Amino acid sequence: MAKRKTFVLDTSVILYHEDSIHGFPNSDVVIPIEVLEEIDKFKTRLDSVGNAASYVNRFLDDLRCKGNLNSGVRLNSGQEISVFCDSDLSVMPDGVEDCNDNRIMSVAKILATGKRRPILVTRDISMRVRCDSLNIPSENYYKEKAIVDRKGAYGGVSVIHISQEEMDSFYSSGKIDLERQFYPNECVVMKSEVRSSALAISNNDNTLRKLYTASQGSFQVQGIMPRSKEQRFAFELLLDPDISMVTLTGMAGSGKTLLSVSAAIDQLSQNKYDKVIISRPVHSMSKDIGYLPGSKEEKMLPWLQPIFDNLHYVFKNGDGYIKLLMDKGKIEIEALTHIRGRSLPNTFFILDEAQNITIHEAKALLTRMGENSKIVLLGDLQQIDSPHLDTSTSGLATVVELFKDFELSGHITLLKGERSPLATYAAKIM
Repeated sequence: MAKRKTFVLDTSVILYHEDSIHGFPNSDVVIPIEVLEEIDKFKTRLDSVGNAASYVNRFLDDLRCKGNLNSGVRLNSGQEISVFCDSDLSVMPDGVEDCNDNRIMSVAKILATGKRRPILVTRDISMRVRCDSLNIPSENYYKEKAIVDRKGAYGGVSVIHISQEEMDSFYSSGKIDLERQFYPNECVVMKSEVRSSALAISNNDNTLRKLYTASQGSFQVQGIMPRSKEQRFAFELLLDPDISMVTLTGMAGSGKTLLSVSAAIDQLSQNKYDKVIISRPVHSMSKDIGYLPGSKEEKMLPWLQPIFDNLHYVFKNGDGYIKLLMDKGKIEIEALTHIRGRSLPNTFFILDEAQNITIHEAKALLTRMGENSKIVLLGDLQQIDSPHLDTSTSGLATVVELFKDFELSGHITLLKGERSPLATYAAKIM
């Protein structure tokens, strides 16, 4: 039997997600009393942190019926949870400040007896650095971790080489079965020696088909023409009624928002959807400008200005028509704060800057989608503004990896910047 490990949990881990406390099966989990005191201060917050704090308090209260938390309570997963109440700064170096962080670290030093080497788990970088200087083993914590190396992450496009006979067969019949494994709705670039290339998308039966809509050279949506094969693939996914979720990633200026907005307006004008809802997580890239006055729509307008810039481009500065659509409820602004509890049928939902959402927020959003609805998540994983997320923990990155096997979703990474040569060069070198 593998040797059991002992983990001391910091407040930042428990507040990271409400399921974090269950993330250590077949291990001993020690929660310092100082952590419970800190958690209690967050239980009234109306966000994911408050949800996590309230959940952990209720969960530990339920454990009291199964045993004593001071001596430890064993769960069905083999995990044992206990609360440690005897932190002692005397085991720390002289002169350290009497604060909760240092008391939590002292618990790890106290428990380090004999062969037992407890690991302090914290998302606080400063605490991990201090632990290292005190010879206390420490680790970061991730709940849902996508592939860290984005070069190895799912990009949505495969390039394959086929024979000229296979290429001719594809052009004549519009589909081909190569007896290879592809992800559902994966975009494929086929190349042969004579004809340079052909674009295809995999069906759920693992055959490749021609693009239904974006294959013609003069193809355009609301006056927007694709400028690259990746943009053609993106339009194909956005316009396919059988695909319920599309994720678009790529550098700034690659056309993610413009493609999504034009596809949404085009399908709205054909009455394929009742309305278009646009939203964006509220994260600033620099210092916040403080509270904004007005209604929910007025508060969200500054954050959604990039989408409205694209709407103006599609409608050629038709401000009156955009306002008319909003007055009729055809275009709606929504804040993620108010999304829980809603049901959204017959809706085209666009979430811009989705790289700044957590997996918890992504789940809350995706479970709102009703019948005949489509959701599009847009983001640049190299421009994450949330201080607690990176390319491996972003909700967008996690959704891309978790849904690549799902037959109702599609993903494409846009590789080329189209905004301007300056924007493209800046995105590449900075």
